[in-house]
Amino acid sequence: MVHTDSRLADTAASDTATQVGSRTPVALDFGLLPAVMRSTARQHRLAVDERFGALLFHTLGMTDWSAGNRNPLDPARTATLRLRWGARTATVLIDLTQPAGLASVLRADDPEQDDAQTDTNLRATVSAILLEPLLKGFAQLGMQGVEVISLERNTEPVERPVECCAISFCIGDTRYDAVLDHIDDGWLDAFERRLGDHCMPLATHISEIEVRGRLLLGEKSISLTTLDSLQPGDIILRALPDAVRAFFLKETASVRLPIVWGHHGTRQLHAMADVADNVLTLTGNPTMSHDTRFNTPLTESSDTLVEIDHLDLPLKLEIDTVSLPVAQLSALRAGYVLELPTALHDTRIRLVTYGQTIGFGELVTVGDHLGVRVVQLS
Repeated sequence: MVHTDSRLADTAASDTATQVGSRTPVALDFGLLPAVMRSTARQHRLAVDERFGALLFHTLGMTDWSAGNRNPLDPARTATLRLRWGARTATVLIDLTQPAGLASVLRADDPEQDDAQTDTNLRATVSAILLEPLLKGFAQLGMQGVEVISLERNTEPVERPVECCAISFCIGDTRYDAVLDHIDDGWLDAFERRLGDHCMPLATHISEIEVRGRLLLGEKSISLTTLDSLQPGDIILRALPDAVRAFFLKETASVRLPIVWGHHGTRQLHAMADVADNVLTLTGNPTMSHDTRFNTPLTESSDTLVEIDHLDLPLKLEIDTVSLPVAQLSALRAGYVLELPTALHDTRIRLVTYGQTIGFGELVTVGDHLGVRVVQLS
């Protein structure tokens, strides 16, 4: 006789119903989903980009930057600020108590006032004075000539989308809360272009890592046999370009040299710099590259067999410069000036092949030639 546990049967039936129900598609009610306009979505992408907050902090000293999608403003203290930049306009809802004194600009409408236009212009002028830190900020970001068109108190509640782009920040001791109502695309285009030049901020423990830098004086191909026979006191000739020779012989005031940050055989930061005594100035924006080339052929023909002793190695002559933290490396641009710890003429030269230091040397002259005398071998 077979007995069936009713509790087990009920559980099985329930599980079956759950499984069937979970596989049944349910139509979405699009009326219940939040409506986000294309322009609002673009504003949000810009406002929440960590690079944007970092840009505002480093360029304007703006702090406590944050963005949200709900209007935090009290309707009783809300005013509409209209800005113009060339042919582009922007409308922003702001809190009348930020900064102090802004509320006094807007007085209740006077039915006996004859010249409303004069009053509007006066309010715009006074508002521009009170909002001067913001207008200066636009200029520092490359948006010259931003002006206040009008500032009007919101006398009646206005129907607006639930989803909006609300921002808050501090300039000095003054906090600003605002909601972006309408912004022409030209403003956003300008912000995004500026943002494209700004590096992504890194975590503190990463940004403080120091990366060793070095100047490349010259290089030459040298055979394994010759390299093995080097002794302290030997002089390496024909490894330095004429421009380097002229600089170290004080025939010229400066010399242009490549400078590199990073480890041999990995991606490194490369730049060109004008070097004068103990100061170097970047002449172009740094680039990232992974240099594994050395084009000197081992033999005249790829079909010719060679002894291992004849293997040519690249010998590079380098000078250690300054170690910079990652945060400072990310800020390097053309015109950036770095001070070397010692004058170039007094710095020892590192002998490097395939990223490995094999010794150190010093500059010497042999007749009209400039060479490197080996003082220490690893």
